[in-house]
Amino acid sequence: MMRRNHSRASAGKYPLLVLFVGLFVAWYVWKQSYGNIGPVAHLTGSTRDHIAFLRTDENGACNLYIVRSDGTGMRALTNNDAPKRMPAWSPDGRRLCFAQESRTEGAATYQLYVLGEGAPRQVTYGSISKDMPRWRPDGGLIAFLSGGAIKVVTPNGSDVEQIYPRPHRGGGATDESGDAQPTAEDAGGLRRPPIASYRWAPVGASVVGVQVMEGENAAVLGQSSWWAQPGAEEAPSVPAGVVEPESLVVLSHLEAEPFMLPGAETVMFDWYPDGRRVLASLATRQGRHALVRFRTDEKNLPVEPVLTADTLTMGAEHPAVSPDGRTVAFELWRLESGENRTLLGIGAVPADAQSPVVIRKAADVAKIRLLVAGDARAPQWSPDGSKLLYTMVRPDGRTDLYVVAVSGSKAVNLTRGVGDNSDAAWSPARR
Repeated sequence: MMRRNHSRASAGKYPLLVLFVGLFVAWYVWKQSYGNIGPVAHLTGSTRDHIAFLRTDENGACNLYIVRSDGTGMRALTNNDAPKRMPAWSPDGRRLCFAQESRTEGAATYQLYVLGEGAPRQVTYGSISKDMPRWRPDGGLIAFLSGGAIKVVTPNGSDVEQIYPRPHRGGGATDESGDAQPTAEDAGGLRRPPIASYRWAPVGASVVGVQVMEGENAAVLGQSSWWAQPGAEEAPSVPAGVVEPESLVVLSHLEAEPFMLPGAETVMFDWYPDGRRVLASLATRQGRHALVRFRTDEKNLPVEPVLTADTLTMGAEHPAVSPDGRTVAFELWRLESGENRTLLGIGAVPADAQSPVVIRKAADVAKIRLLVAGDARAPQWSPDGSKLLYTMVRPDGRTDLYVVAVSGSKAVNLTRGVGDNSDAAWSPARR
């Protein structure tokens, strides 16, 4: 009798064991697949000479489009109407990554999606928004901003890692999405000043970012000898004690210790094609402007001026270095007072000249070649350097995209007054 009861008890344990094993297997599969989307099919056909952009229609629906640089072949790649930001091409021009609003349990955050053929595939999760995706030149990682930090994720959504600022020892834990969990020590904001923008080098794995140095962390400038004009009788300077909030931070590679470069009220930059130099536009609170180039592969090298402009003469913003490294295009502003300024168009100066262009008075703006006149913004070079992509604001306040040949042919309006068009990006495909 006892043996029969023991057999019944043992038999009753087998279903529980099977259930336990099944639950464990299901948990393991879920754990391995969390954020792992598998391969994304490439876009069919070549995207050479194509431009991706976002269009918001009159109903507020936002979708991703691509179009040829001559204005033909426009087509929508998404049709889900969710708010989106900043599409970025993979290095081969066959996939796109972008930020899209995602709702989890009623809360809305921006998460990253990768798109080739078919529906977009989500690659990041979590309670903090992800933004500004950028592919590493070898295509192996996608970097993004999250909570003011630079993080990376593989294109299939696995292995999220924070690369700057370095996660500090004893800091808060992270969840499976890589988002930091706040601790009492971290309450009230980030432990380190946030990154506002960044870019991979065109080759290698260097990263440069603009860091907002607020409060007691702000950069304090004394005599700005790096703005000195060669041969000038009196070198321009910034008064001692001036606090400037933005600085450039350089990671010569992902494992390197970062180092800082001089700050300004506003900092914008672009890489030279060699991946070792950066060209930055700098503007101080006193109204001085400059374009400077510096090396990123070594510390404490001299910063070389490309253009210097005295107070309330002109400003250069959104610099873009040509693919051959010889020319820098930028928004050219005429400065009339501390608050009044006029956009003249897209200007250009040599990016590799040994002596800087010097602007001492408003009339000196004639030294700058004007590529596009009018309210033209955010220039981007085509991969072969023959064309410029830029935006113009229409009378209704919405934006159109234009392409013009650098040789001077008539500009092509790609979007023709339809919708509000933004966040345009050239495909890097060469064939």
